[in-house]
Amino acid sequence: MDAVGAEPLVRTAELRITRIRRPPGLRIEGVVDVHAHRHLSGALEVIRSVDGDLQLELSGLEFLDLGGLRMLIGFAGTRNPGHHVELTGLAPHLRNVIALVGWDETPGLLLGDRSVN
Repeated sequence: MDAVGAEPLVRTAELRITRIRRPPGLRIEGVVDVHAHRHLSGALEVIRSVDGDLQLELSGLEFLDLGGLRMLIGFAGTRNPGHHVELTGLAPHLRNVIALVGWDETPGLLLGDRSVN
């Protein structure tokens, strides 16, 4: 995974979001709670117009609240037909929540094989 540029799109005391080049997308690290939603939303807007599939690399997440998870799932669901958003590095409990509420059936969403134990 190649990071684009040295500076992250978002850097706060608890959250760091960096754009990645190959595959295109974002690396999201730290804490996504209600205080970070605007930062996450802004970072997703930066990559919204990227043509083709995107990857959201989540192995560095320490916490992701339901609102942040809903934002990621919603983002995947708004991609152009045939373009996917793959969530990689997903913690098993988050994968379970996604499956439990049926979000794993969201058009445009792929759950990557790499998960964090």
